[in-house]
Amino acid sequence: MDSSHRHPLISNRFLQPEELAAPRAGRASSGTEVFAEGQWQSVRVQLEARGWNALQIEQIHDQLRQGWPLALAENNVALLSGHCPLKARRG
Repeated sequence: MDSSHRHPLISNRFLQPEELAAPRAGRASSGTEVFAEGQWQSVRVQLEARGWNALQIEQIHDQLRQGWPLALAENNVALLSGHCPLKARRG
């Protein structure tokens, strides 16, 4: 191939617009998800403050996506993991 038929080099420094909008494989970490209890980012911060670890928070997130209310999602994750943070108790 001579230089007149070369394709221009594409930089990996910036994402193309279609790549920005495309859903990513795996988990969506978008803070724009809204559940009955509020925006996910806010719910996640509350869970962290109450002592849930990252794995438990992701499990709770999965339960919320399936339509469970937050209180039941927390109970389910506590039962599945065998651990409930002391600060997680409500009122």
